[in-house]
Amino acid sequence: MDLIVKSGIRKFQISEIRTVLNTPASNIFLQFSSLLKWSLMTNTPLTNLILGETKRPCKRIKTSTSSKLPLVSTNSTERQTVKLLIHKSKKKVLCAQADNFFVEMLFSFLTIPLGSAKRLTMDNSSPTGIDTLYNSISSLGDGNYLKSEEIKNMLLSPKLASSYLRVTDLMPIYEQTTSKGSFLKEQSTYIVFDDLKVTASPSISAISEFIKALGIPNVTASPSISAISEFIKALGIIPVEDIEVMEVSIGEQEALSILKASLKSTSVLTDCLSSFKNVNSLI
Repeated sequence: MDLIVKSGIRKFQISEIRTVLNTPASNIFLQFSSLLKWSLMTNTPLTNLILGETKRPCKRIKTSTSSKLPLVSTNSTERQTVKLLIHKSKKKVLCAQADNFFVEMLFSFLTIPLGSAKRLTMDNSSPTGIDTLYNSISSLGDGNYLKSEEIKNMLLSPKLASSYLRVTDLMPIYEQTTSKGSFLKEQSTYIVFDDLKVTASPSISAISEFIKALGIPNVTASPSISAISEFIKALGIIPVEDIEVMEVSIGEQEALSILKASLKSTSVLTDCLSSFKNVNSLI
């Protein structure tokens, strides 16, 4: 209240402040979940929570090699290739065909503590509430407010749970002593859609999801990247000359770009397209 008065504001609605503070216990978890959601999506999370905003205010991000992601290299030189099916005129990735390494990398995103995820993807080009909160830890960590330097480091760079094994060498998230492991049972081929939905291949459901995304009736077909490409051509959905199958190289920086985009976008592969290193155009 004193802060409001000092700021020069003379009129404000106390009823709204009371409404937020007097949230029933049964709704506390819902309110917390909403605040967390908005902190990941916008730079005004409290406004979105209190005023009940339902639309996402952030513009779709553009992720590129010029984003200046933090230098957190694991000194890994490992690079792998992924095939992308691209609608050229719209510069949109329709889907990707990838082996286990890519899916293991994507699944590893779900094991990263939020503080570490922000440390790995912070570039201040499109700040959100969680970015600002992360930066606040540094300003409070001068010894006057946080209990110790260890607590500051724990919040800014939390470690993975000890039960997680190293499933990818493309993400700098593991201790050097972490044993290697995997989430997937055996080597296979997968279709990954632009929103990171992962479907095993071969699978009729994969092509069905792709057809649904294009808004046309379901048709049975093999969901390999070449089959989907031929399928599109046969139906005339997209002109032949407007389809490209591109082979791209994925390393640590590309993996971090995908992580960053996945926190803010549902068109992840498209947003990262410009940051991928083009190895070969197959069509």
